[in-house]
Amino acid sequence: MLNAGIVFFAIGVILAGIATISFKIRAIANKRAWGGITVPFGIFGAIALVIGVILIVITRN
Repeated sequence: MLNAGIVFFAIGVILAGIATISFKIRAIANKRAWGGITVPFGIFGAIALVIGVILIVITRN
């Protein structure tokens, strides 16, 4: 269970990082910053982070 939590957490961090990079690149390129893959990756990243943290906390107690 701990391994699954760590995997979800890592996936969440990666997706949130991609969303952040996409946001910054689109803002610098003078495009709509919230367009493209920013919102979907941000949402899925946040969900994966929350699931990962929950699984890690449940396992650690």
